[in-house]
Amino acid sequence: MKQVVNAKLTKGYEHWKSEFEKEESRKVRSEAGITIIGYGWSPQTERLYVVHDIESMEVLQKVMAENQHLLDKSGVDMTSMEFVNLED
Repeated sequence: MKQVVNAKLTKGYEHWKSEFEKEESRKVRSEAGITIIGYGWSPQTERLYVVHDIESMEVLQKVMAENQHLLDKSGVDMTSMEFVNLED
């Protein structure tokens, strides 16, 4: 399923991007079968946007729960996250 996720960042986009592109984060996504289609930052909304392809929301929730330290380290404001499922 393709999905758009957006969130506010507490440490800025460049910091988030650096953490997101690190080998540990890439490995976690790869092992979970998460394919990143694209990502970017909107200065107008001050939000990060990520488009990914995942097996299910349950898989994503499990990965996020098991790797909370990576989300915290990258500065994702978990309370601001929004998920939008895309139609094929």
